Amino acid sequence: MAYTTGDTILDDHYNDFTTSVNAVWSTGSGDSGYGQSAVSSVSAGSTITAAQWTTLLNTISTVASHQSSSITAISNPSAGDTISAYTALATNIATITTNRLNVFGRQAVANTNRDNTATFTGTLTFTHKWAWASTNQARYFFNAGGRLSISGSQSGHGSDSKGNEWANLLTAAGTYYVYAQTAGKSGGSGSPTTNLTTTAGYHDLTSSYLTVFQQYEDTGPYTANYVQWQLRTQDSGASVEASCTWVDAAADSLGYNKSVYNVQDQVEGTHRMTFGYEKHDVTYVADNGGTITETGTATGS
Repeated sequence: MAYTTGDTILDDHYNDFTTSVNAVWSTGSGDSGYGQSAVSSVSAGSTITAAQWTTLLNTISTVASHQSSSITAISNPSAGDTISAYTALATNIATITTNRLNVFGRQAVANTNRDNTATFTGTLTFTHKWAWASTNQARYFFNAGGRLSISGSQSGHGSDSKGNEWANLLTAAGTYYVYAQTAGKSGGSGSPTTNLTTTAGYHDLTSSYLTVFQQYEDTGPYTANYVQWQLRTQDSGASVEASCTWVDAAADSLGYNKSVYNVQDQVEGTHRMTFGYEKHDVTYVADNGGTITETGTATGS
């Protein structure tokens, strides 16, 4: 029997609605689920109370606010009201389901810097791992609107041309963000050779490294130099790992000094990768992503 005015409203209708809402609001699966306490269903043959309808309707409104979704307002019922179907209910649930990965705001970014200060003429490799206590907590982090970020910088190298070009390349690379189902470069300049946007979100990653971003220096004679970011999941999805490399492939100038050749195009200073995370704003949805533990390395040649 349909859920329409004039038909008998069954407990099955109410339970179908709670199932759909809980898929977004509660545990859910895959890219659906914020990890909140589930809206209770009713037993077969039970009368659905005004309080139960109010709980369901308020939860839908809360989810919509978290997403900045526009839904049709439905007034909460009071005991003794005439029972009738809420004509906008199914549409409202469909809206919050479609917009489940949207978020109206995030908390301040938490950044971790990985630095290498060795003189650089070859390859630098930075690794970073964001780890949650469980796969579900990682899912809740991303599904509720959390994101990861990756960016690099070069400083303290003086005025040498190669150091300046490395600083320029890292600025041009901008910040690479990772969301639940999307990713991509934000800011910066130039044209990356690789910039995955729709196939590098958390739910797209596997246990094998995927090259998600690569950009070359655009100024000669250093156009062979590039940066590359790779991502993968580990621990059955309870962690995300990044491997970021700076490859100095451009030819170096050599000088003659006291019977030895010395490389003149060495890059000194601080070579830095910054790895961040931002949790969703908790005005409407509690943070059930838990604590994120971070580890990593910075090595070079």
